[in-house]
Amino acid sequence: MKINGYSTFHSQDLDGWPSGGTGQEKPCLHGKGCRSHAVWCHLCWPCMLLLFLAVPVAYGDGLQKVMPHRAVDFTNSIGVNTHFGYYDTQYGLYDSLLRHRLLELGVKHIRDGTFNEDVARKYRDVGKTGVRLLLITSGKRLPREAEAIGSMLWGVEAVNEPDRSRKTDWVKYARDEQRMLYETAKSDDATRHLQVVGVSLANIRNSPSQLGDMSQWMDYGGMHPYAAGQYPSKHWGWGLTMEAALAETRKVSADKPLIATECGYHNKQNNPNHPGVSEQAAAIYHLHMFFIYFSNGIKRCYKYELLDLKPDDRIADMECHFGLVRSDGSVKPSFVAIRNLLRILADNDTVRKCTPLALEVEAPAGVTVRTTLLQKSDGSWWVALLRETEAYDVKQKKDIQVSPVNVCVRTGHKLAARTYIPNKSDMPVAHYDHSDTFTLSVGAEVVLMELRTVKAVRTIKSSP
Repeated sequence: MKINGYSTFHSQDLDGWPSGGTGQEKPCLHGKGCRSHAVWCHLCWPCMLLLFLAVPVAYGDGLQKVMPHRAVDFTNSIGVNTHFGYYDTQYGLYDSLLRHRLLELGVKHIRDGTFNEDVARKYRDVGKTGVRLLLITSGKRLPREAEAIGSMLWGVEAVNEPDRSRKTDWVKYARDEQRMLYETAKSDDATRHLQVVGVSLANIRNSPSQLGDMSQWMDYGGMHPYAAGQYPSKHWGWGLTMEAALAETRKVSADKPLIATECGYHNKQNNPNHPGVSEQAAAIYHLHMFFIYFSNGIKRCYKYELLDLKPDDRIADMECHFGLVRSDGSVKPSFVAIRNLLRILADNDTVRKCTPLALEVEAPAGVTVRTTLLQKSDGSWWVALLRETEAYDVKQKKDIQVSPVNVCVRTGHKLAARTYIPNKSDMPVAHYDHSDTFTLSVGAEVVLMELRTVKAVRTIKSSP
Protein backbone atom coordinates (compact mmCIF):
# COMPACT_ATOMS: atom_id res chain seq x y z
CA MET A 1 0.00 0.00 0.00
CA LYS A 2 1.29 3.46 -0.87
CA ILE A 3 0.13 6.19 1.49
CA ASN A 4 1.47 9.74 1.09
CA GLY A 5 4.49 8.26 -0.61
CA TYR A 6 5.25 6.07 2.41
CA SER A 7 4.41 2.52 3.28
CA THR A 8 3.12 0.92 6.51
CA PHE A 9 1.16 3.85 8.00
CA HIS A 10 -2.35 4.58 6.73
CA SER A 11 -1.90 8.34 6.73
CA GLN A 12 0.58 10.88 7.86
CA ASP A 13 0.51 14.56 8.71
CA LEU A 14 2.92 16.85 6.88
CA ASP A 15 4.97 17.36 9.99
CA GLY A 16 6.29 13.82 9.70
CA TRP A 17 4.57 12.62 12.87
CA PRO A 18 2.29 9.60 12.61
CA SER A 19 -1.17 11.03 12.37
CA GLY A 20 -2.45 10.02 15.78
CA GLY A 21 -0.27 12.63 17.49
CA THR A 22 -1.63 15.60 19.29
CA GLY A 23 0.11 18.07 17.02
CA GLN A 24 1.95 19.49 20.03
CA GLU A 25 5.01 17.24 19.81
CA LYS A 26 8.27 18.95 18.91
CA PRO A 27 10.96 17.68 16.55
CA CYS A 28 14.15 16.40 18.09
CA LEU A 29 16.58 19.19 18.80
CA HIS A 30 19.59 17.08 17.96
CA GLY A 31 18.94 17.84 14.28
CA LYS A 32 19.27 14.21 13.22
CA GLY A 33 16.82 12.38 11.01
CA CYS A 34 15.89 8.75 11.30
CA ARG A 35 13.49 6.44 9.55
CA SER A 36 11.03 4.52 11.65
CA HIS A 37 8.48 2.42 9.77
CA ALA A 38 9.47 4.35 6.61
CA VAL A 39 8.29 7.66 8.07
CA TRP A 40 10.58 10.67 8.53
CA CYS A 41 10.14 11.53 12.17
CA HIS A 42 13.13 13.82 12.93
CA LEU A 43 13.79 11.85 16.11
CA CYS A 44 16.80 10.24 17.64
CA TRP A 45 16.59 7.46 20.22
CA PRO A 46 15.96 9.64 23.33
CA CYS A 47 12.73 10.83 21.68
CA MET A 48 11.49 7.45 20.45
CA LEU A 49 9.20 6.98 23.47
CA LEU A 50 7.22 10.02 22.35
CA LEU A 51 6.87 8.52 18.88
CA PHE A 52 5.66 5.23 20.36
CA LEU A 53 3.01 7.03 22.37
CA ALA A 54 1.90 9.00 19.31
CA VAL A 55 1.30 6.01 17.02
CA PRO A 56 -2.32 6.01 15.80
CA VAL A 57 -4.79 3.56 17.27
CA ALA A 58 -6.45 1.37 14.65
CA TYR A 59 -10.20 0.97 14.35
CA GLY A 60 -11.67 -2.50 14.02
CA ASP A 61 -11.79 -2.06 10.24
CA GLY A 62 -8.05 -1.33 10.11
CA LEU A 63 -8.23 2.44 9.64
CA GLN A 64 -6.30 4.64 12.02
CA LYS A 65 -7.57 7.63 13.95
CA VAL A 66 -6.04 10.92 12.93
CA MET A 67 -6.13 13.80 15.41
CA PRO A 68 -6.92 17.06 13.58
CA HIS A 69 -5.59 20.54 14.18
CA ARG A 70 -8.09 23.34 14.72
CA ALA A 71 -8.92 25.09 11.46
CA VAL A 72 -8.69 28.45 13.22
CA ASP A 73 -5.11 27.70 14.26
CA PHE A 74 -4.19 27.06 10.65
CA THR A 75 -5.80 30.22 9.27
CA ASN A 76 -4.26 32.16 12.15
CA SER A 77 -0.84 30.90 11.04
CA ILE A 78 -0.99 32.86 7.77
CA GLY A 79 0.40 36.39 7.72
CA VAL A 80 1.80 38.88 5.23
CA ASN A 81 4.56 41.49 5.23
CA THR A 82 3.67 45.13 4.59
CA HIS A 83 5.46 48.49 4.47
CA PHE A 84 2.85 51.03 5.60
CA GLY A 85 5.45 53.80 5.76
CA TYR A 86 6.94 53.39 2.28
CA TYR A 87 5.23 56.48 0.93
CA ASP A 88 7.20 56.51 -2.34
CA THR A 89 5.88 53.06 -3.29
CA GLN A 90 2.43 51.60 -3.85
CA TYR A 91 2.07 51.38 -0.06
CA GLY A 92 1.61 55.14 -0.10
CA LEU A 93 -1.83 54.54 -1.64
CA TYR A 94 -3.42 53.62 1.67
CA ASP A 95 -7.10 54.37 1.10
CA SER A 96 -7.32 53.37 -2.56
CA LEU A 97 -5.07 50.29 -2.52
CA LEU A 98 -3.33 49.09 0.64
CA ARG A 99 -6.28 49.02 3.04
CA HIS A 100 -8.72 47.70 0.47
CA ARG A 101 -6.57 44.79 -0.67
CA LEU A 102 -5.41 43.85 2.83
CA LEU A 103 -8.95 43.54 4.12
CA GLU A 104 -10.09 41.72 0.98
CA LEU A 105 -7.29 39.19 1.38
CA GLY A 106 -8.56 38.29 4.83
CA VAL A 107 -5.18 37.81 6.54
CA LYS A 108 -5.28 38.81 10.20
CA HIS A 109 -1.55 39.14 10.83
CA ILE A 110 0.87 41.63 9.27
CA ARG A 111 4.58 42.26 9.83
CA ASP A 112 5.98 45.75 9.33
CA GLY A 113 8.97 47.81 10.42
CA THR A 114 7.78 51.33 9.66
CA PHE A 115 6.48 53.84 12.18
CA ASN A 116 5.38 57.43 12.54
CA GLU A 117 2.16 58.97 13.83
CA ASP A 118 0.43 58.64 10.48
CA VAL A 119 1.47 55.00 10.15
CA ALA A 120 0.32 54.32 13.73
CA ARG A 121 -3.09 55.75 12.84
CA LYS A 122 -3.31 53.39 9.86
CA TYR A 123 -2.25 50.42 12.01
CA ARG A 124 -5.05 51.24 14.45
CA ASP A 125 -7.48 51.59 11.56
CA VAL A 126 -6.90 48.08 10.19
CA GLY A 127 -6.68 46.83 13.77
CA LYS A 128 -10.37 47.61 14.18
CA THR A 129 -11.06 44.81 11.69
CA GLY A 130 -9.10 42.25 13.73
CA VAL A 131 -5.69 42.64 12.06
CA ARG A 132 -2.72 42.24 14.43
CA LEU A 133 0.83 43.54 13.96
CA LEU A 134 4.32 42.12 14.45
CA LEU A 135 6.48 45.26 14.60
CA ILE A 136 10.20 45.40 13.89
CA THR A 137 11.50 47.86 16.49
CA SER A 138 14.08 48.33 19.24
CA GLY A 139 14.11 48.48 23.02
CA LYS A 140 14.63 52.24 22.85
CA ARG A 141 11.67 52.90 20.57
CA LEU A 142 9.27 50.32 21.96
CA PRO A 143 7.53 52.26 24.77
CA ARG A 144 6.48 55.15 22.53
CA GLU A 145 5.55 53.00 19.55
CA ALA A 146 3.55 50.48 21.59
CA GLU A 147 1.54 53.28 23.20
CA ALA A 148 0.79 54.87 19.83
CA ILE A 149 -0.21 51.63 18.11
CA GLY A 150 -2.36 50.27 20.90
CA SER A 151 -4.02 46.90 21.28
CA MET A 152 -3.58 45.75 17.69
CA LEU A 153 0.15 45.27 18.40
CA TRP A 154 0.66 41.50 18.79
CA GLY A 155 4.41 41.24 19.04
CA VAL A 156 7.78 42.83 18.45
CA GLU A 157 10.93 41.79 16.66
CA ALA A 158 14.46 43.14 16.86
CA VAL A 159 16.63 44.08 13.89
CA ASN A 160 15.84 42.33 10.61
CA GLU A 161 18.60 40.25 8.98
CA PRO A 162 21.45 41.75 11.02
CA ASP A 163 23.99 39.62 9.17
CA ARG A 164 23.37 41.82 6.13
CA SER A 165 24.08 45.01 8.05
CA ARG A 166 27.25 47.05 7.64
CA LYS A 167 28.08 46.77 11.31
CA THR A 168 31.67 45.71 11.87
CA ASP A 169 30.50 43.34 14.61
CA TRP A 170 27.00 42.34 13.57
CA VAL A 171 26.91 39.49 16.08
CA LYS A 172 27.34 41.81 19.07
CA TYR A 173 24.89 44.27 17.52
CA ALA A 174 22.23 41.59 17.03
CA ARG A 175 22.64 40.09 20.49
CA ASP A 176 22.51 43.51 22.17
CA GLU A 177 19.40 44.53 20.22
CA GLN A 178 17.61 41.26 21.00
CA ARG A 179 18.43 41.41 24.71
CA MET A 180 17.43 45.06 25.06
CA LEU A 181 14.13 44.56 23.25
CA TYR A 182 13.19 41.55 25.36
CA GLU A 183 14.18 43.15 28.67
CA THR A 184 12.35 46.38 27.82
CA ALA A 185 9.17 44.58 26.80
CA LYS A 186 9.06 42.27 29.81
CA SER A 187 9.92 44.93 32.40
CA ASP A 188 6.86 47.12 31.72
CA ASP A 189 3.29 46.16 32.56
CA ALA A 190 2.12 47.97 29.42
CA THR A 191 4.20 45.75 27.10
CA ARG A 192 4.77 42.55 29.07
CA HIS A 193 2.02 40.76 27.13
CA LEU A 194 3.73 41.35 23.78
CA GLN A 195 5.35 38.36 22.10
CA VAL A 196 9.05 38.89 21.41
CA VAL A 197 10.30 37.24 18.23
CA GLY A 198 13.97 36.50 17.67
CA VAL A 199 16.00 38.01 14.86
CA SER A 200 15.75 36.35 11.45
CA LEU A 201 18.98 35.88 9.54
CA ALA A 202 19.61 36.36 5.83
CA ASN A 203 22.18 33.56 5.64
CA ILE A 204 20.43 30.64 7.27
CA ARG A 205 23.35 28.33 6.48
CA ASN A 206 26.32 30.11 8.10
CA SER A 207 25.07 32.91 10.34
CA PRO A 208 23.27 30.89 13.08
CA SER A 209 26.53 29.30 14.26
CA GLN A 210 28.12 32.74 14.50
CA LEU A 211 25.20 34.29 16.36
CA GLY A 212 24.69 31.51 18.89
CA ASP A 213 21.88 30.74 21.32
CA MET A 214 19.69 33.74 22.19
CA SER A 215 16.61 31.78 23.26
CA GLN A 216 16.57 33.38 26.70
CA TRP A 217 15.59 36.68 25.09
CA MET A 218 12.70 35.54 22.91
CA ASP A 219 9.27 33.94 23.03
CA TYR A 220 9.49 32.77 19.41
CA GLY A 221 12.39 32.08 17.10
CA GLY A 222 12.47 33.65 13.66
CA MET A 223 13.62 32.43 10.26
CA HIS A 224 13.48 33.31 6.54
CA PRO A 225 13.13 30.01 4.65
CA TYR A 226 12.91 31.24 1.04
CA ALA A 227 12.39 28.33 -1.36
CA ALA A 228 14.14 30.02 -4.34
CA GLY A 229 11.74 28.79 -6.99
CA GLN A 230 11.55 25.20 -5.77
CA TYR A 231 8.76 23.16 -4.19
CA PRO A 232 8.42 24.47 -0.61
CA SER A 233 9.39 21.29 1.24
CA LYS A 234 12.47 20.71 -0.93
CA HIS A 235 14.41 23.92 -0.29
CA TRP A 236 14.48 26.24 2.72
CA GLY A 237 17.18 28.63 1.58
CA TRP A 238 20.93 28.53 0.89
CA GLY A 239 20.73 25.02 -0.50
CA LEU A 240 19.43 23.60 2.78
CA THR A 241 16.78 20.94 3.21
CA MET A 242 13.91 21.56 5.57
CA GLU A 243 15.55 19.44 8.26
CA ALA A 244 18.89 21.21 7.94
CA ALA A 245 17.34 24.68 7.96
CA LEU A 246 15.35 23.92 11.12
CA ALA A 247 18.46 22.51 12.80
CA GLU A 248 20.43 25.67 11.97
CA THR A 249 17.64 27.93 13.23
CA ARG A 250 17.56 26.00 16.50
CA LYS A 251 21.14 27.08 17.14
CA VAL A 252 19.71 30.53 17.86
CA SER A 253 16.20 29.80 19.17
CA ALA A 254 16.75 26.40 20.86
CA ASP A 255 13.34 24.89 21.69
CA LYS A 256 11.28 28.06 21.30
CA PRO A 257 8.38 27.83 18.81
CA LEU A 258 9.25 29.19 15.37
CA ILE A 259 7.82 31.86 13.10
CA ALA A 260 8.82 32.31 9.46
CA THR A 261 8.83 36.10 9.47
CA GLU A 262 9.52 36.17 5.72
CA CYS A 263 8.88 33.48 3.11
CA GLY A 264 7.36 32.95 -0.30
CA TYR A 265 8.02 33.44 -3.99
CA HIS A 266 8.61 36.34 -6.37
CA ASN A 267 7.86 36.58 -10.09
CA LYS A 268 11.14 37.72 -11.60
CA GLN A 269 11.74 34.45 -13.43
CA ASN A 270 15.15 35.42 -14.86
CA ASN A 271 17.00 35.81 -11.58
CA PRO A 272 19.77 33.19 -11.16
CA ASN A 273 20.79 33.78 -7.52
CA HIS A 274 17.24 33.73 -6.18
CA PRO A 275 15.05 32.23 -8.93
CA GLY A 276 11.48 33.38 -9.30
CA VAL A 277 8.49 31.50 -10.67
CA SER A 278 5.49 32.37 -12.80
CA GLU A 279 2.46 33.92 -11.14
CA GLN A 280 0.51 30.70 -11.73
CA ALA A 281 3.18 28.49 -10.15
CA ALA A 282 3.52 30.86 -7.18
CA ALA A 283 -0.21 30.52 -6.52
CA ILE A 284 0.19 26.74 -6.34
CA TYR A 285 3.33 26.80 -4.23
CA HIS A 286 2.11 29.39 -1.73
CA LEU A 287 -0.82 27.24 -0.59
CA HIS A 288 1.42 24.18 -0.32
CA MET A 289 3.89 26.30 1.65
CA PHE A 290 1.35 27.34 4.29
CA PHE A 291 0.31 23.74 4.97
CA ILE A 292 3.89 22.42 4.94
CA TYR A 293 5.15 25.05 7.37
CA PHE A 294 2.14 24.68 9.67
CA SER A 295 2.42 20.90 9.78
CA ASN A 296 6.13 21.12 10.53
CA GLY A 297 5.50 23.20 13.64
CA ILE A 298 5.96 26.71 12.22
CA LYS A 299 3.44 28.69 14.26
CA ARG A 300 3.03 31.47 11.72
CA CYS A 301 4.50 32.38 8.36
CA TYR A 302 4.42 35.89 6.94
CA LYS A 303 4.40 35.81 3.15
CA TYR A 304 6.68 38.47 1.70
CA GLU A 305 4.84 40.67 0.71
CA LEU A 306 1.39 42.19 0.08
CA LEU A 307 2.09 44.71 -2.71
CA ASP A 308 4.56 44.93 -5.57
CA LEU A 309 6.56 47.99 -4.56
CA LYS A 310 6.73 49.94 -7.82
CA PRO A 311 5.96 49.62 -11.51
CA ASP A 312 8.69 47.61 -13.23
CA ASP A 313 7.48 46.62 -16.68
CA ARG A 314 10.93 45.35 -17.69
CA ILE A 315 10.97 43.05 -14.63
CA ALA A 316 14.47 44.21 -13.77
CA ASP A 317 14.22 44.41 -9.97
CA MET A 318 13.34 41.29 -7.98
CA GLU A 319 12.25 43.43 -5.02
CA CYS A 320 9.39 44.84 -7.10
CA HIS A 321 7.80 41.45 -7.74
CA PHE A 322 7.25 39.75 -4.37
CA GLY A 323 3.74 41.12 -3.96
CA LEU A 324 0.37 39.39 -4.02
CA VAL A 325 -0.95 42.53 -5.71
CA ARG A 326 0.58 44.02 -8.86
CA SER A 327 1.72 47.62 -8.89
CA ASP A 328 -1.37 48.59 -10.93
CA GLY A 329 -3.59 47.32 -8.10
CA SER A 330 -4.77 44.15 -9.83
CA VAL A 331 -4.46 40.89 -7.92
CA LYS A 332 -2.21 37.98 -8.80
CA PRO A 333 -3.35 34.33 -8.75
CA SER A 334 -1.63 33.91 -5.35
CA PHE A 335 -3.85 36.61 -3.86
CA VAL A 336 -6.96 34.87 -5.16
CA ALA A 337 -5.83 31.47 -3.90
CA ILE A 338 -5.01 32.72 -0.39
CA ARG A 339 -8.22 34.73 -0.18
CA ASN A 340 -10.25 31.69 -1.22
CA LEU A 341 -8.39 29.42 1.22
CA LEU A 342 -9.10 31.75 4.14
CA ARG A 343 -12.77 32.08 3.17
CA ILE A 344 -13.24 28.33 2.85
CA LEU A 345 -11.59 27.55 6.20
CA ALA A 346 -12.97 30.55 8.11
CA ASP A 347 -14.05 29.59 11.63
CA ASN A 348 -14.39 30.93 15.14
CA ASP A 349 -12.23 30.17 18.16
CA THR A 350 -14.80 28.19 20.14
CA VAL A 351 -13.57 24.63 19.58
CA ARG A 352 -11.29 23.52 22.39
CA LYS A 353 -10.97 19.80 21.71
CA CYS A 354 -10.88 18.18 18.32
CA THR A 355 -12.40 14.81 17.46
CA PRO A 356 -10.21 12.21 15.74
CA LEU A 357 -11.22 10.80 12.38
CA ALA A 358 -10.51 7.33 11.01
CA LEU A 359 -8.75 8.14 7.76
CA GLU A 360 -6.72 6.49 5.03
CA VAL A 361 -5.35 8.17 1.90
CA GLU A 362 -3.96 6.08 -0.93
CA ALA A 363 -2.18 7.43 -4.00
CA PRO A 364 -0.86 5.59 -7.07
CA ALA A 365 2.62 4.12 -6.97
CA GLY A 366 5.28 6.78 -7.45
CA VAL A 367 2.99 9.64 -6.38
CA THR A 368 3.41 11.35 -3.01
CA VAL A 369 0.31 12.95 -1.50
CA ARG A 370 0.66 14.60 1.91
CA THR A 371 -2.30 15.32 4.12
CA THR A 372 -3.14 17.75 6.88
CA LEU A 373 -6.37 17.23 8.82
CA LEU A 374 -8.25 20.22 10.29
CA GLN A 375 -11.53 20.53 12.16
CA LYS A 376 -13.95 23.44 12.48
CA SER A 377 -16.07 24.33 15.47
CA ASP A 378 -19.17 22.90 13.75
CA GLY A 379 -17.55 19.45 13.86
CA SER A 380 -16.70 19.21 10.16
CA TRP A 381 -13.35 17.74 9.20
CA TRP A 382 -11.23 19.23 6.43
CA VAL A 383 -8.56 17.15 4.71
CA ALA A 384 -5.94 19.09 2.76
CA LEU A 385 -4.42 16.93 0.02
CA LEU A 386 -1.04 18.13 -1.24
CA ARG A 387 0.56 16.33 -4.13
CA GLU A 388 4.30 16.77 -3.85
CA THR A 389 5.20 17.78 -7.39
CA GLU A 390 7.05 20.57 -9.14
CA ALA A 391 4.82 23.13 -10.85
CA TYR A 392 7.65 25.16 -12.38
CA ASP A 393 10.92 24.39 -14.15
CA VAL A 394 13.47 26.95 -12.89
CA LYS A 395 16.00 25.98 -15.56
CA GLN A 396 13.63 26.19 -18.52
CA LYS A 397 11.72 29.06 -16.86
CA LYS A 398 8.31 27.67 -17.66
CA ASP A 399 5.32 26.09 -15.95
CA ILE A 400 5.07 22.32 -15.71
CA GLN A 401 1.75 20.83 -16.71
CA VAL A 402 0.82 18.25 -14.07
CA SER A 403 -1.73 15.62 -15.05
CA PRO A 404 -4.19 14.77 -12.26
CA VAL A 405 -4.20 11.35 -10.64
CA ASN A 406 -6.95 9.56 -8.76
CA VAL A 407 -6.45 9.47 -5.00
CA CYS A 408 -8.58 7.24 -2.78
CA VAL A 409 -9.78 8.58 0.59
CA ARG A 410 -11.36 6.15 3.05
CA THR A 411 -13.05 6.98 6.35
CA GLY A 412 -14.14 4.81 9.26
CA HIS A 413 -17.85 5.48 8.70
CA LYS A 414 -20.13 6.97 6.09
CA LEU A 415 -19.80 10.73 5.66
CA ALA A 416 -21.01 13.37 3.24
CA ALA A 417 -18.26 15.19 1.36
CA ARG A 418 -17.51 18.24 -0.74
CA THR A 419 -14.25 19.21 -2.40
CA TYR A 420 -12.72 22.62 -3.04
CA ILE A 421 -9.77 23.86 -5.08
CA PRO A 422 -8.87 27.29 -3.60
CA ASN A 423 -6.73 28.18 -6.61
CA LYS A 424 -9.93 28.19 -8.67
CA SER A 425 -12.81 29.16 -6.38
CA ASP A 426 -14.09 29.40 -2.82
CA MET A 427 -17.13 27.32 -3.81
CA PRO A 428 -17.32 23.49 -3.88
CA VAL A 429 -16.23 21.86 -7.12
CA ALA A 430 -17.78 18.45 -6.33
CA HIS A 431 -20.36 16.92 -3.98
CA TYR A 432 -20.44 13.33 -2.74
CA ASP A 433 -23.31 11.40 -1.15
CA HIS A 434 -22.58 9.81 2.20
CA SER A 435 -19.97 7.10 1.77
CA ASP A 436 -16.83 5.76 3.39
CA THR A 437 -14.79 5.63 0.17
CA PHE A 438 -14.11 8.58 -2.12
CA THR A 439 -12.05 8.94 -5.29
CA LEU A 440 -10.62 12.43 -5.86
CA SER A 441 -8.72 13.88 -8.80
CA VAL A 442 -5.56 15.58 -7.49
CA GLY A 443 -3.27 17.68 -9.65
CA ALA A 444 -0.69 20.24 -8.56
CA GLU A 445 -3.21 22.44 -6.71
CA VAL A 446 -4.16 21.86 -3.08
CA VAL A 447 -7.47 20.00 -2.80
CA LEU A 448 -9.59 20.56 0.30
CA MET A 449 -12.08 17.87 1.25
CA GLU A 450 -14.90 18.73 3.66
CA LEU A 451 -16.33 15.77 5.57
CA ARG A 452 -19.51 15.85 7.64
CA THR A 453 -21.66 13.31 9.38
CA VAL A 454 -25.02 12.73 7.73
CA LYS A 455 -26.73 14.12 10.83
CA ALA A 456 -24.72 17.35 10.58
CA VAL A 457 -25.64 17.73 6.91
CA ARG A 458 -29.33 17.32 7.71
CA THR A 459 -29.06 19.90 10.48
CA ILE A 460 -27.51 22.44 8.07
CA LYS A 461 -30.20 21.84 5.44
CA SER A 462 -33.01 22.29 7.96
CA SER A 463 -31.61 25.54 9.36
CA PRO A 464 -33.60 28.67 8.37
